[in-house]
Amino acid sequence: MEISKIPYPDLSLQSLPYSLNPDQLRERLITLDFRENDVFRFALGCEDEKSRKIRFAYLSALFHIQVVRADIKNTEPMKTYEREKGVRFDLLIEVEDDKGQILLVNIEMQNYQMGRRLSLRSQGYLARIVADQLNANNLYEFNPVVQLMILNRSPQVQEWDGYLHHYRYFSEEKGKRLPDERCQILWIEMDKLEELESKPVEEWKMEEKIHYMLRFSHVAEKQNIIHELVEKEEIIKMMEEKKVDFLRDTSLAIARLRAKFDELDYELEMAESRLEGKREGKLEGQRTLIKLVLGKRMELSTENEKQIDSLDEQALLELTQVIDTIYTSQDLHHQIQTITKQNSRAAETILSR
Repeated sequence: MEISKIPYPDLSLQSLPYSLNPDQLRERLITLDFRENDVFRFALGCEDEKSRKIRFAYLSALFHIQVVRADIKNTEPMKTYEREKGVRFDLLIEVEDDKGQILLVNIEMQNYQMGRRLSLRSQGYLARIVADQLNANNLYEFNPVVQLMILNRSPQVQEWDGYLHHYRYFSEEKGKRLPDERCQILWIEMDKLEELESKPVEEWKMEEKIHYMLRFSHVAEKQNIIHELVEKEEIIKMMEEKKVDFLRDTSLAIARLRAKFDELDYELEMAESRLEGKREGKLEGQRTLIKLVLGKRMELSTENEKQIDSLDEQALLELTQVIDTIYTSQDLHHQIQTITKQNSRAAETILSR
């Protein structure tokens, strides 16, 4: 299928600061996957009006409440001791409904299968959110917490089960909830949303439309349905517009990165008396800027940072030329491996002359 022939709403693609034609821009837009953490956070976790409206619509529909406030909270709690396991939530939102009830919502997007470790991670995150609310004066009082674990498919769930699975504290004998129980986990299997395709999109619930968009917006075979959702639902149109905003912000970050490298080169030329010191400062600046740009679209691991720190001046320059193709740790590893091999072969050729 040719991407350029896909019916698409006018999202002012021409205004993007890319040296690409409209067909290439549409192709780039479609390949963006909401399941990538950076794209997901950008769509639902920003402070702009579009993200705010998407959060309000999603949480109101999913929890059957009228949301009046949905504030993004700190996603990286401080460690209290040296060997404490670090936590980084995808999204942590403080929600208030029209009755004044406060709810903390943790949303985790899982684009890969973690098996048993995913359940343990889920419970650990939930416990941390509760513990961070406790202090010496409140007698274990805390706001209710709901964790949304959004994933493609859970192998532990039977085929005939629905796509939403609620887990809470229950009595094993009587099946009753724990008194004053305030914690729950909602597992969401997005792959099962294909069953919705048997009925008109007008009959889909709002949360179903949003979940379908999160899972299938980048799938070529689903573009006719995605286009219909974008045309008929304002919130879904906003989600697609957030992709355009993401492309714009990412391209500007890359442009700024390369402009900053030019500035560093100029400073180096103007201070030849301190050549070595400037050179090291320049390399460190390049590495830091690369990490900042990549950190906007992926979660950089310690290993990722070590890979970047190991690159010399030429390799760093070559990495900036392909940085707009890197969205995952696998992409980064592949590009660094390719650059390293090419530079190694070039060095061998020179030595053999």
